Amino acid sequence: MIRVVHLNGFVQDFDHPVSVSEVTGTERPPKQFLCTPAQLLSDCSQLGLQPDTILQAGHIYFLLPYSTLQSDVSHVSLASIARKLTAKAKSTKPSSSTQPASTPLWPSPDSGLVSCGAQRLSRMRPWKPVLDTIREKSFNRRSESDLQEANLVQNV
Repeated sequence: MIRVVHLNGFVQDFDHPVSVSEVTGTERPPKQFLCTPAQLLSDCSQLGLQPDTILQAGHIYFLLPYSTLQSDVSHVSLASIARKLTAKAKSTKPSSSTQPASTPLWPSPDSGLVSCGAQRLSRMRPWKPVLDTIREKSFNRRSESDLQEANLVQNV
């Protein structure tokens, strides 16, 4: 049996040979990739299996959205995802059900949240830009910043 675990905890079992493209779909560009637990934990730049790869019986595979590979995702977060999904795969009884798990491990990637694990979501801080003052210059007339600078020069 081939076992594919989705990021939300849904476990999909296949009792017949299946290719990566049959699991991930034919959407171009793909939004998801299929990998082994070892691939997820490795430093390989080429993550994921090729679309024509036939999955091997007795192995666990992860179906993950590409958003899990964002540059700010740490190896610790990926290791946590791999550990939780592997545990889910081993604890779920084989079934032919195609319904998603009732209690997902993570929010859906379509919910607008970064799918990098629940702990990662709670620790994220909002992005704040570092901005410098912008000096504006007009060709026809003096700008407010020019007038302020002129006043400073006169007062000194």
